[in-house]
Amino acid sequence: MKLKVKHHNPWKNKLILILAVIALLVAAIGLYDYGSYMAGFDSAEAGKQLEKLVEVNDELDDEILGLREQKAQLERAAQIEQQAYLELNASIKVLQDEILELKEELAFYRGIVSPKKASRGLHLQSFTLAGNGNQSFRYKIVLTQVLKNDRIAHGRVQLRVDGLMNNDPKTLHLAAMSDKAVKELSYQFKYFQNLEGNLNLPENFRPLRASIQILPRGRKTDMIEKTIEWPTEEAKPDVEQEEET
Repeated sequence: MKLKVKHHNPWKNKLILILAVIALLVAAIGLYDYGSYMAGFDSAEAGKQLEKLVEVNDELDDEILGLREQKAQLERAAQIEQQAYLELNASIKVLQDEILELKEELAFYRGIVSPKKASRGLHLQSFTLAGNGNQSFRYKIVLTQVLKNDRIAHGRVQLRVDGLMNNDPKTLHLAAMSDKAVKELSYQFKYFQNLEGNLNLPENFRPLRASIQILPRGRKTDMIEKTIEWPTEEAKPDVEQEEET
């Protein structure tokens, strides 16, 4: 019996296996391209389409960036416009207040120069009350007489406040509400005079109404008396009345 010796070469077998795998991959790619071609797919055309899509995407990114910048500009412009509107509105309010003040002054001086009733008597042009905070209030009394009246007006003004002290009726006179403890006011003028000051009310006192008596010197029959309701927070802070003799 004769023995045959065969040489074993493992690298050769590995090389054959690798070449077989490569051949299978090439065949698979070829079959894929052939199938795509038969189905109408063109890889070159697909590449061109992909490039176009990338270009469109870049253009859209640029457009989005531009829109964002435009939006930011519009927002800034809107803020500037809003600020300008607020400033204009504030200016208009100031002008309206100035016009109202001028109208009030004009009405006041018209009442002196040419009153509705051209009498030579004493006039109570206005009686106003305004809150200064807490229980402190500011009063103002304006007395006038027409310009053609040459005499000097003399007299006294008494002021009182009626209300409730701990739910009981109570009347306070000027001396009890004034820092200077003045019992009454005096006036002396030819055309007009303002009488004003502060009223400091007790903490437990709730005012209901204010009254004034204007007593011309030597002419008791020409006395002017006026009572007004006390202004509330909901009401207009100034209450004006007018009376004449």
